[in-house]
Amino acid sequence: MAGKSDARVRYTQHALKQALLTLLKEKSVNKITVKEVCELAELNRATFYSHYSDCFALLEAIENELLEAFAQSLTLIKSFDVAALIEAIYDMIGKNEEACRVLIFQNPGSTVIRMIDYARPQSIAYWRQELRASDEELEMLYTHLSNGLMHVVVEGYDRYERETVVRFVRRIVQASLSLFQ
Repeated sequence: MAGKSDARVRYTQHALKQALLTLLKEKSVNKITVKEVCELAELNRATFYSHYSDCFALLEAIENELLEAFAQSLTLIKSFDVAALIEAIYDMIGKNEEACRVLIFQNPGSTVIRMIDYARPQSIAYWRQELRASDEELEMLYTHLSNGLMHVVVEGYDRYERETVVRFVRRIVQASLSLFQ
């Protein structure tokens, strides 16, 4: 019986998330009502409130799922193989395309910032062992590379071939890191 219940919960949460993503294509979260989400998901308000306190909590759940998927792609961060990292990020985007299009491509804001902040300690700790740079230089290097490269991926996703982006990113990272090796 638990399996059936779990499947219902997953279905319900998925339906609510899809409804919110659809509405976010047209307007911001602070202009979306629980009633609108429920109507689009064909669920009642009591069901919504049994899972989320409001639309902001639902949005946070979607962002947290993206962050978890991003964290999985960062398993490659312990090396300087940025091409593999970018490939993993592209795969993560492909598996979560609708959420990425709405939360990252349409409005690259808080979700991208959370992703960059998530990877910061791990990246800097690794670089500290491999590069000859002060902590301040490592912080600035991380800020420079992470923000720039994330935006190259976001803005280049539909404009450039994946291989072109990977090749460009590899060259930029190698040039930047070579300054500290």
